[in-house]
Amino acid sequence: MRVQIKPAHQIQRINSLLNQLDEFNNMDHKVFMKRPHEKAWSGAEVLKHMILGHTAYATKVDDALAKSNSVKDEVDVRSTRAIPSFLIKRFRPKEGEIRFKMKTTKLFKPVLDVDELTKAQVDRLISEMKKTLNQLSDWVEQTRKKDVLPVRFNSAIGAVVKFNTSEACEFILCHNERHFQQVKNTIASV
Repeated sequence: MRVQIKPAHQIQRINSLLNQLDEFNNMDHKVFMKRPHEKAWSGAEVLKHMILGHTAYATKVDDALAKSNSVKDEVDVRSTRAIPSFLIKRFRPKEGEIRFKMKTTKLFKPVLDVDELTKAQVDRLISEMKKTLNQLSDWVEQTRKKDVLPVRFNSAIGAVVKFNTSEACEFILCHNERHFQQVKNTIASV
């Protein structure tokens, strides 16, 4: 069964992430600088990775929304196509567990010196993450009012996967949910 995208539900999920981000903002910045073990990312590195991932889609989504025609009635539900549906199902964490772990490409590896991070830098990462979530929320709102199905673009990994804007927003959201869970797991283990 293919993933059903419901913009109203997406907005609720984004708001949940924004609330978690507020909780992160109230924590001691030092918990974002520690890695659970040598090969793991710190919370700050995970935030940077999500920001890099979002940035890879920003121009593509903005361009696709600009090319999409308005619709008369707002869209409540959209069905994903087969390949995007497959990826989306694999990305979202289930019951607090990150399934199907994978390595990221060099393009999305966060380059931070966690030993040298300051509170101001951690605050800036949290602020940037908040901006990306607000932008994602804005994109989702726009997908309700546009025919986004005909306009497709390459995913961040290339032409192997193509998304329409609704699929891209759901993928980005699932990616963020996955990594917010990673941040929570990291904080709990340091």
